[in-house]
Amino acid sequence: MRNASRGPTPSRPYLTAMMGSVLLLSACAGEQSGGSSLAGADGTDACRPQVEQFDRNAAYFAAPIVAGAAVVGVGGVLGTRPGVFGALVWAASSAAAAVAASSYLEQRQQQAGGNADALAAAVATDVEQENAKIAQTQQALDSVTDCRLREAQRLQEAARAGAIQRQEAAARLAALRQQAERDLAMSQQVQQRMQARTAELDAGVDAVAPGASSAPPPPPRPVATRPARPVPLQAAPLPAAARVAEVPARQPVQIVPTRNADFVAVETPTGQRLGYAPAAVFTIPASQTRGISAPAVATAAESARVRTLVATNIARRENFSESVNDLQRAVRGGGFELGS
Repeated sequence: MRNASRGPTPSRPYLTAMMGSVLLLSACAGEQSGGSSLAGADGTDACRPQVEQFDRNAAYFAAPIVAGAAVVGVGGVLGTRPGVFGALVWAASSAAAAVAASSYLEQRQQQAGGNADALAAAVATDVEQENAKIAQTQQALDSVTDCRLREAQRLQEAARAGAIQRQEAAARLAALRQQAERDLAMSQQVQQRMQARTAELDAGVDAVAPGASSAPPPPPRPVATRPARPVPLQAAPLPAAARVAEVPARQPVQIVPTRNADFVAVETPTGQRLGYAPAAVFTIPASQTRGISAPAVATAAESARVRTLVATNIARRENFSESVNDLQRAVRGGGFELGS
């Protein structure tokens, strides 16, 4: 988490800007003609349940921390899909975040009434809630990616088996890719909002645990290995994730831990991500096991609890970025092509 400078005390312009953002959000929500404006609202989206779940989680990040309940409450699922409606919603919530960022610490200090422990507890609660929401949203995004790739595989296999014409399969894959591109655009917007909210939290974190926001834990070291047998690679570190490639036996690779402790990311020796595999398929010498362990984080008193939560926040945001990158690789790497 980066340091955030303190802005001016909230004033009438701040309140005016906040109310303007809320009113704009209300107006946008009112223009929505019943139900979600999700891609595939006509029933053609095979991944609609997963997409809706992701959007519900993403809505949390459409508002600044201090005004979260007020702003999210007026429109329900604000994040929906990119487009005119989505752009207005996210622009309005971003404007609200911009004016609210300077007031986060001041409001928490006022609520604490000069009690340092109460301030630390409030900031810790905010960061803890943020961490939980990031984890939920990241898992929802993984489900969307997995569904998209499984649907693509189903169409590819059906075309190879002659169950559907290649022309029809190609058209449906193209539509599926467009849906995945919208998912990617939405996830990138959510990522930007997470960063904006981090800037809000930094002021409070630095007030109760100086330096915590600028001291992320060291990243785990990759471990070089050569698999004894061919290793199928998956699109995401999930037990049922779609298969995307295979590493031949004895091919040099490096592995690093992932957001799922049961899986490792498999990369080329230069660090290019190839996919994911169960950690159990690799035999790692005992002398190297520390290299693929996630760094430990110490815990202690209330201010140290904030430090622990900040370290977790950094890891959760990195996990979400990893999920976004997985989806981007699928969209840009031919995951929705018919093939030969």
